[in-house]
Amino acid sequence: MNQELAEHQWEGVWQRTNALTRLINHGREIYNFFFRKQLRNYLNSQSAMFELGCGTSTLALSLAPHISRLVGLDISDTALELSRKYARNKGITNATFIKGDCFAIPFENEFDFVWSQGLIEHFDDSSAIVVQHYKALKSGGTALISVPYRYSYHYIWYLITRPKILRRFWPWTDQKFFTKNELLDLGRHCTNSSKIIFLKPIFLGVIMLEMRKS
Repeated sequence: MNQELAEHQWEGVWQRTNALTRLINHGREIYNFFFRKQLRNYLNSQSAMFELGCGTSTLALSLAPHISRLVGLDISDTALELSRKYARNKGITNATFIKGDCFAIPFENEFDFVWSQGLIEHFDDSSAIVVQHYKALKSGGTALISVPYRYSYHYIWYLITRPKILRRFWPWTDQKFFTKNELLDLGRHCTNSSKIIFLKPIFLGVIMLEMRKS
């Protein structure tokens, strides 16, 4: 997927306000509860956090009061405006949101923690985006990349919604689903300090790649 097509498709995703989108937003809050517990293991009051493909930043903004700095990057103007709106509504002043390409981020060796959720699986060259996560890290920092697991209900839902008549029930763009080994191989292109973590509870169907920068 090229940048122009990605921007067009994600603008459409974030501009939708139908009943399915509202249901997905409620589901996102449930997932955010469990993601938040996981991410807090990597953060403290001095942490600088960067999220690639931040979308509306609901999870990151819930963590912003507990860290020193938050930067979100996304290709969608609509998503970025929503992120800024939510930050204002919450009175958060340590968050910045910028438009950018996840294949060419404007940061290097800058963040203690780099995070993405629902990003790399939407692109053919996932490895190049993983490299950008690692590039943004300071020495001693950690990147965590969340993707849908191949052996999960997400994948079943995806397969069911491939026929054109059912496609509207898949609210995102086309994507890949990762096995443990496939995701771990992406991390090992950057560093041997890589491992796979399942988001608990396991039935949520999410696996994460952790990469540490020495």
